[in-house]
Amino acid sequence: MPTKPTTTQTEDDALFREFEHTGDIGIELTAPTRAELFRRAAIALAALLVERASVAEIEQREIAVEADADLDLMHDLLGELLALFTVEGFIWRDASVEEADRSLRVTVRGEPFDPGRHEFRGEIKAVTYHQLMVENSLDGWRSRIIFDV
Repeated sequence: MPTKPTTTQTEDDALFREFEHTGDIGIELTAPTRAELFRRAAIALAALLVERASVAEIEQREIAVEADADLDLMHDLLGELLALFTVEGFIWRDASVEEADRSLRVTVRGEPFDPGRHEFRGEIKAVTYHQLMVENSLDGWRSRIIFDV
């Protein structure tokens, strides 16, 4: 399936690379550790939703997910975070991740979304399993995620 040219983001270049996918948005991430990969994915989702620089870290929320495979952990974590934004109206600037065997406990720090102060970048409907990848290689951890928009 053809993809559009890669675009870069100024503030978040070190965390992820965004690419457009026919009708969707995708990101590719690398990280030295598994926990850092999930942390970067959480931050990337926030960056796709709003301009993160305008988000203050005044509250925090915790998300816990459990699954047998890293692929399902990534899908479920991002799905829960997307629901945190769309249902509760909470947007985050940063995140931390605690690993425990087949589960993750993610703490995101941010504030309630304010359309007067936060630049909304566009709707994301869902996290898809289409081309979803999470793997550990000699160079570290990598993931590829496509969001339905």
